[in-house]
Amino acid sequence: MEQYVLRLDQAGQWTHLGSTPEDKKDDSEVVVRTFDVEIEGATGSGPDAPDSDPVRVPAGQGRRLIGRHFFVRLPEGATGSCRVSHRGLIE
Repeated sequence: MEQYVLRLDQAGQWTHLGSTPEDKKDDSEVVVRTFDVEIEGATGSGPDAPDSDPVRVPAGQGRRLIGRHFFVRLPEGATGSCRVSHRGLIE
């Protein structure tokens, strides 16, 4: 399973990581990891925005998200940028 890395720069703005293939009936599992600062991850039923409660991911740790569409963001008020990786989605 490949790992993808991206940089988050804007606090409070959700970034869509990807989604479960449309023909797959079950939800997917995605591991989201942050390297520099705390982030939030969430899932949604569509690609526009999450509709689940955000999950806090402390700096240097990872969390498993289960759903259809996957999102990450820097929390409101965060400054700077952050490297985030994810595994489980095919880009």
